[in-house]
Amino acid sequence: MGKLKGKQLQASTLIEVLIAMVIIMVVFSIAMGLFSNVLSTGVSMRKVRVNQQLEWLRQQAIKNGKIESGHQVIDSIDYECSTLKQEKAGMEILEIKATDNGAQAGSIRFLLKKNNENTTD
Repeated sequence: MGKLKGKQLQASTLIEVLIAMVIIMVVFSIAMGLFSNVLSTGVSMRKVRVNQQLEWLRQQAIKNGKIESGHQVIDSIDYECSTLKQEKAGMEILEIKATDNGAQAGSIRFLLKKNNENTTD
């Protein structure tokens, strides 16, 4: 203790510390804004899953030759299947819309050739 009496300690003043904290807070707030922007504009896995399920529903409709109109719920996403119009005899335009918590998550339209099960040759 006796040796420290003659020496002066080097330290930062309160003003310097406050200025450094303000600079650090500004840098972090800019970085958080950029990170938030990247997360909100990027393709989420949920959107990718919705597109895969829309394609799967389209393939099932083509395979079966028909689609059940109405609602289907897959992984808490509502799929609305509807017939837009009949293009020609045996052909119709179908649309499947996906909504996730009330917001539209995706949609697909395609031309479907109907299977006529009652046809005789």
